[in-house]
Amino acid sequence: MKKKVIIFIIMISSVSLIGIVFTQLYWVRKSLDLKGEQFDNSVRIAMKSVINQLLEIKNDPVFQKHLYDLSCRKIKLDITDYIVPATLDSLLFEELNSMELAENYFYGIYRKNDNKFVTGRFENKEEQLITSPYQLSLSSVYRPGEYYLTLYFPTKASIVLRQMEVWLMMSVLFLIVVIFSFVYVILTIFRQKKLAELKTDFINNMTHEFKTPLATTSLAAEMLLRPQVAENSEKVKKYARVIVDENQRLKTRVEQVLEISSLENGKQDHQLKQTDLHEVIKTVIRRFEIQLKEKHVKLILEPEATNPVIVANEEDIANMIFNLIDNAIKYTPDNPEILIRTWNSKNGIFLRIRDNGIGIKPEHHRNIFKNLFRVPTGDIHEVRGYGIGLYYVKKVVEQHHGTIEVESELGKGSVFDVYLPFGTNKK
Repeated sequence: MKKKVIIFIIMISSVSLIGIVFTQLYWVRKSLDLKGEQFDNSVRIAMKSVINQLLEIKNDPVFQKHLYDLSCRKIKLDITDYIVPATLDSLLFEELNSMELAENYFYGIYRKNDNKFVTGRFENKEEQLITSPYQLSLSSVYRPGEYYLTLYFPTKASIVLRQMEVWLMMSVLFLIVVIFSFVYVILTIFRQKKLAELKTDFINNMTHEFKTPLATTSLAAEMLLRPQVAENSEKVKKYARVIVDENQRLKTRVEQVLEISSLENGKQDHQLKQTDLHEVIKTVIRRFEIQLKEKHVKLILEPEATNPVIVANEEDIANMIFNLIDNAIKYTPDNPEILIRTWNSKNGIFLRIRDNGIGIKPEHHRNIFKNLFRVPTGDIHEVRGYGIGLYYVKKVVEQHHGTIEVESELGKGSVFDVYLPFGTNKK
């Protein structure tokens, strides 16, 4: 998929996701407003019910007689004679409780013209009660009609939110899941695209690496078929050696790819055995004999480990060292100098391979051991690789329960330190 198409899809998906998020937030807000209105209506219904019950009590014959008796003893009856505070408190609690609103509220009866409270449970909330939207006139119970019943809910918002908490939590959860899934899909697309590019690069490099030895082998074989060459034993040996060397080169590359597949699947085709690391290093160096001479590589070997024997897969260890030395030669274009040093620790052996090559930028250090990753090499375009060498090295070291570390600076070379325990079951 082309980059422009991916960017277009991401933009459209992002706009759609933002639209979904804002639409969801809009409906959540509308739901909260609706719940708030339902809360207001419930409070007003409860207050009207209380006033109606107070009116019924006022019109009750028994209560009428009670008022008559009071009028005989008092010059003028107060509103608290018509509305008994204890009765008002009980009725309010009962009605609000039936509406599931009797959690935290204040109430009072006050006179409108001077804002004087005559009864209630207001506890220094007079100002809030006076400005409360929940107010009803008590003129039907007591005249003149300047007295009002008022309620105040300091935790209205929390009550409304608690009534919707399940739906709010589900909305938030679904939004998080959608956003997380969207981000994950986008990152996966980019990873897959990068992987596809790496694989294409790998195939191109592999094709180049295969074409060169095949062409060389084909040319050498054609030369051997010529009569004048066939009569010259030296030339026959020369071209035969070319064919053998190029065939070995192809074999090494194919085995490297196959070994990667084997290691990834956790398969080991070779048995672990007592392995002398110094002898393995010397054997690997002999494989580079021609390259060392052709490129005038100064190789320094310092086998300082007093106990170089480990339990290991000798072939894997050899290929691991081969890859590290091959990289050191490949990425050191001028006056190459390579140091190979070993030393012991309490439980194992350290192997250091240092070069004075082009080095690696710090931002690439954490990626160099990833499969198919190739460090950008600037102007050194003739250097080709698969991006699997150091990945293979890391896999071999891990299968032997060891560790590998890199220190490198651009233009100042690289140092690879490998630690291998004496036994694969030890650290």
